[in-house]
Amino acid sequence: METFVAIFSQLGVDSSLKYQFVILVVVFIAAQFIFLGKLQNVLEVREEKTIKLENSADDVLEKATAMQIDYKAKIDEAHRVALKTSTEKKQKITQQYTEQYKQSEKELGQLVDQSRSAFGKEIETNKEKYLAESETLSNSLVQKILQ
Repeated sequence: METFVAIFSQLGVDSSLKYQFVILVVVFIAAQFIFLGKLQNVLEVREEKTIKLENSADDVLEKATAMQIDYKAKIDEAHRVALKTSTEKKQKITQQYTEQYKQSEKELGQLVDQSRSAFGKEIETNKEKYLAESETLSNSLVQKILQ
């Protein structure tokens, strides 16, 4: 204990230390009621709101992720429906034009066959006519050669 007294006396501590200590305790208690208590309350409220906002942000992020997945699923479904619709329309149009093409091809085939048979008949009639004429021409040539 003597060492403490020696250290305190070297530091210049005198009997006013007790009064200073009492004043310090009174000022601390007054500051606690006036300032520090309210400051502690503000800090606690701020921390609570920050944590609550962080939890709220996590919830919003989860909702946004869920909405993104739902949006992507709906876009994919709309794309499939549009592709299916366009494929069906394309097949319907292709079938329609294929039927028209086959009908036109059949009509042209009939027209070609009719033209061919008519031309064949014409050739046959002309052949008989030219053969008959050739006979008269050959007789005429024979007479001229004999004369």
